[in-house]
Amino acid sequence: MGIKRLNHAVLYVSDVQQSAEFYHQVLGFKLKPSGSPDKAVFTQAADSDNDHDLALFSKNLGQQRAGVFRANGEPPAENEPPAGLYHLAWEVDSLDELERIRDQLAQRGILGLEEDHGVHKSIYGHDPDGLLFEVTWFIPPALLTEQDRNQRGIKPLDFAAEKRRFAAEA
Repeated sequence: MGIKRLNHAVLYVSDVQQSAEFYHQVLGFKLKPSGSPDKAVFTQAADSDNDHDLALFSKNLGQQRAGVFRANGEPPAENEPPAGLYHLAWEVDSLDELERIRDQLAQRGILGLEEDHGVHKSIYGHDPDGLLFEVTWFIPPALLTEQDRNQRGIKPLDFAAEKRRFAAEA
């Protein structure tokens, strides 16, 4: 069978409440009840039926949860940087929703790149801890062109042109 999809992500954050507020207000995640909201908050994407899609743990929990070890079972050396996450990507259902989130990120001064990847359109931003995330909209398969499928490299995203092109789908 194999892996179906990513079920959830867990991030260590410096301020659980600040991060929860950010993911709730900017990206629309629903906050789930938590026994220790200062230590851990569980969130659910707006249209998800998953129990939780993103958990935010206080970085003060450190290695208490599952432990951090090398593949050989030894703990990392004191000065050895841990392997890390590059970014998380969140999918939205419409170009309008992508633009709405882009505008929120811009208002907060945290909008990064806006990119056209051919088959999907993406914006990037940083959460309160500086963790990079992507929000992406995939062109519906029935609307994909050969040019979309065969695009090489990444182009700057032109929201106005994409909205004209996908006016019925936006």
